[in-house]
Amino acid sequence: MKKTVLIAAALAVLPTQAIASDIPSISVETTDLDLASAKGQDRLESRVERAIRKACTVGGKGLTVMAAEKQCRDELREAANVEIRLAIAAAREDRFAALDVDPDA
Repeated sequence: MKKTVLIAAALAVLPTQAIASDIPSISVETTDLDLASAKGQDRLESRVERAIRKACTVGGKGLTVMAAEKQCRDELREAANVEIRLAIAAAREDRFAALDVDPDA
């Protein structure tokens, strides 16, 4: 069972003063979430969004930096969507696997 969702994506080309060679990644705790529920999924998406914004903030100014941060966020969000779907599917599978079904009932 996954306890965290880890997402990584390459940064866009940043100005030389920014850290252009870094590949941001995020790790989001999920142990306290019921990912089989809509509420748990919403909380996960909020956590991922906050982590993405934090990971992609370079701290510079200007259009080039803003564009690079946006591209970083878009790439991480795209990667995160895949990981989120996998985590939710695993949670649903775990929930269904835990159901006791009596075929004679």
